[in-house]
Amino acid sequence: MKKLKLKELESCLQQVDTFESPKLLLEQYPTSPHIAGMDMIFLKTALQMAKTAVYSLHKTSTRQHIQKKADEWEVKMEVIAELRYDLPASYKFHKKKSVDIEVDFIRFSAK
Repeated sequence: MKKLKLKELESCLQQVDTFESPKLLLEQYPTSPHIAGMDMIFLKTALQMAKTAVYSLHKTSTRQHIQKKADEWEVKMEVIAELRYDLPASYKFHKKKSVDIEVDFIRFSAK
């Protein structure tokens, strides 16, 4: 599996053909990491609505948990790319200006 930087992924995604009239477009709005499980609720809902696949970004450190949920929901999970994301400080109490986090770009589909 190739490790990509976010800019490289963006470049690759720009080369993907767009749908003329997509059936559904979902966007996750930024939520506080303190709202436990919100990402899984959103993901499960997207999977119930999708006809083919759902693409999602998750911290690499949560991969085992995400895989466990995919198994529980009986969907296939494929890590397409491992990314590094520069997360800038967003609160006054953050001590560092930014932190690099590892992120998985994942495709979920029917088994």
